[in-house]
Amino acid sequence: MKTLLLICLFCCCFMLSSCNIAAGVSYIITPDPSQKAIYTLQDVRTVVFVDDRRNTMHPSRLRLVVADRVTTDLLSKKIITTLVSPKDVFRVSATNDRYNEPLPIAALGKSVEADVVIYVELDSFGLTNDGQTANPTASCSLRVISVAESKRLFPTDQASHFVRATLKKVKPHRIASNSEIRKLAEELAQELGDAIAKVFYDHNIGRLGENLNRK
Repeated sequence: MKTLLLICLFCCCFMLSSCNIAAGVSYIITPDPSQKAIYTLQDVRTVVFVDDRRNTMHPSRLRLVVADRVTTDLLSKKIITTLVSPKDVFRVSATNDRYNEPLPIAALGKSVEADVVIYVELDSFGLTNDGQTANPTASCSLRVISVAESKRLFPTDQASHFVRATLKKVKPHRIASNSEIRKLAEELAQELGDAIAKVFYDHNIGRLGENLNRK
């Protein structure tokens, strides 16, 4: 009787182990879920401009970090062949804003001989909600503008497309020192740039329950 019980127990353990192995193999060979590009950009001379009329981003140089990340990603993914350096359009905007009203988006693009402007308007940018808990979150409104026609190419069904970025599992001490705060702000700017660029190309989004940053 004891022998029979041991055999039954062994069989149950073997079956459970087999199920776990099969599930693991299935997880490994199943392709990651993917997100299709929300909008397909034309392969024309393009520039990325990040605007912050609400002064939500500090320091303001992080605007360029976001724009550079979008530009670099679109070039590396070969989405667009020619992208104007964001520094050029930022310089035009800064010079004009000192003496005049802000230039229209199409006029900004024309000033650097771009055919299309990827216009990013910052809505929020913060590292904590209560001053103690790290919760880095940024959001922006996104538009794609034709310079020649001075009209919105994307989105067509609403005024702008909303993009949000967050940093997960941030250690509390990172909002306690100035040096860590600067690093964290730069990481959040990079993450926002990454999220914006992904609007324009197919990408893996990771599996349910994963916290990996899939590229």
